[in-house]
Amino acid sequence: MPLISTLAGGSARGLGGMRTFAPANLTVDYLVVAGGGGGGGTGNGSNGGYPGGGGGGAGGYRTSIGGTSLTLTFNTSYPVIVGAGGAGDLYTGHYGTNGGDSTFSTITSTGGGGGASHATGAGAAGGSGGGASTNAASGGAGNTPSVSPSQGNNGGGYTTGDGGAGGGGASAVGGSVSSTAGGAGGNGTANSISGSSVTYAGGGGGGSYSGGSGGAGGSGGGGTGGTYGSGGVTNGTTNLGGGGGGAGQITTTSGLVGGNGGSGIVITRYTGSQQAMGGIVTSSGGNTIHTFNASGNFQTSYTVAKATGGAINTDGTYFYHVFNSSGTFTPTANLTADILVVAGGGAGSMGTGGGGGGAGGFRAITSRAVTSATAYTVAVGSGGAALFPDNTRSESGSSSSFSGTGFSTITASGGGAGAAESSTTPASGGSGGGGMYNTSGASGNSGGYSPVEGYAGGNGNATNYYGSGGGGGAGGAGANASNPNAGAGGVGASTSISGGATTGAGQLVSGTYYFAGGGGGGSQSTVNTPTVYPGAGGNGGGGAGTADNSGGTSPAAVGVSGLPNTGGGGGGAGGDRGLGGRGGSGIVIVRYPV
Repeated sequence: MPLISTLAGGSARGLGGMRTFAPANLTVDYLVVAGGGGGGGTGNGSNGGYPGGGGGGAGGYRTSIGGTSLTLTFNTSYPVIVGAGGAGDLYTGHYGTNGGDSTFSTITSTGGGGGASHATGAGAAGGSGGGASTNAASGGAGNTPSVSPSQGNNGGGYTTGDGGAGGGGASAVGGSVSSTAGGAGGNGTANSISGSSVTYAGGGGGGSYSGGSGGAGGSGGGGTGGTYGSGGVTNGTTNLGGGGGGAGQITTTSGLVGGNGGSGIVITRYTGSQQAMGGIVTSSGGNTIHTFNASGNFQTSYTVAKATGGAINTDGTYFYHVFNSSGTFTPTANLTADILVVAGGGAGSMGTGGGGGGAGGFRAITSRAVTSATAYTVAVGSGGAALFPDNTRSESGSSSSFSGTGFSTITASGGGAGAAESSTTPASGGSGGGGMYNTSGASGNSGGYSPVEGYAGGNGNATNYYGSGGGGGAGGAGANASNPNAGAGGVGASTSISGGATTGAGQLVSGTYYFAGGGGGGSQSTVNTPTVYPGAGGNGGGGAGTADNSGGTSPAAVGVSGLPNTGGGGGGAGGDRGLGGRGGSGIVIVRYPV
């Protein structure tokens, strides 16, 4: 429907004999796309030849274009949550992880359902449902919970043939399978709210079995399904909400991981010149457009900032420029700024209790001069990737920095990865990764800064309970494992530079916004030993570990990933058939007085 800036209910003001009206409301159109589901995993030929995994369902897709716009109150802050993509599954017995929900005002789109693996059969429900894998199973239900218009479609079902079915998309059901080939992901839906036509929320293609090819990803960022013997699985596309491709059956001893789902997106627009703050602001066709590629706040008030770059908010005392990805900060006046730099977190590892990932380095620097018309480079580090098999340590996070001509660079070091079963030495970093059994945690503050940017990871257990240490955090060391528990991730840190509720950056815990929490350690029991427990993630986006109480005979759940744009470490996996959690990406925030 047409966009209308609403003046009704405004207050009258006198100005030189004239009466003007301050608008009370702002009418906006929106697009809210959730994170796509992760693709299902598969086994391997040496273990009997498992079928292809189902493709991940696309994130829920909801828009006011062609429907009813939202009326928002001026001088109000509306939180925006952008859902992360779900992690792909490893091996059999689990779904890919569902994507995260995206929200804006009263609108919530549900994360896409994870694709199935051999032992789970049916796909998981979500915004769009995940594809099935074997056992005459159905695809996961889409449009869950039910909204009108529908936010997505069902995943494809399985009849025979051992290929994985495709995940559902915003405009079509995922492709079902009755052969060795994987089913295609359901197509997404095109939308021009950004000023150009972009297709969002395509389902992931299913993986194939012997002799078949992986299913194509649905239009709108769906990942391609893996092909028998050669891999080729791909992730859903970032900020399109595409589902991850399902894994294709291979003949090594390691199985294969399904693709990760793509993160979601939130876009708002209104007619005329800029009247709000938050997100990346552009204009097209007489409209102002706010694009949120990551979580933040949409403020229905506008004050001209003294610099460009990043997502800009104000609390009336300071301007805050939030960089969730790399970019450029350019002042329009000489300023004295405070700068927060947080690096990407390390990933958790797998094995008989994988170590938790260390948080990215955390550096809060005050009172630094920046010069008008100088372009300063902002680099935001990525989180470490979780790797397999269990003889491979996962990846550490990448560094973040703020630099420019005549400016002493501020750098934060990437978080260290946790220890793996056959690679038992964890990695040092901004904060150190957690150790495995009989292994100490790695050191933090690898940049040698004062004050320190982070702390050491915790030590693993010295007994056959196989508990691992938590990754270190910016505010404290990771906990040591202690029977029957794995170690918790170290607590993160907070600073007023982040803007707190004004920007919504960081993880909110009991009224405080934290960054750079360590990942919890994983744990695995041997047969006939007491129940073991995983380590919790540290405040500041640290992911929790998982536990395997089967003695290694059943697949363990995937470790929880660190939260995006917090620098949190990933959680360690509880066994050698579960994947560790990914590290959370970093963030850079610049503030200066209004």
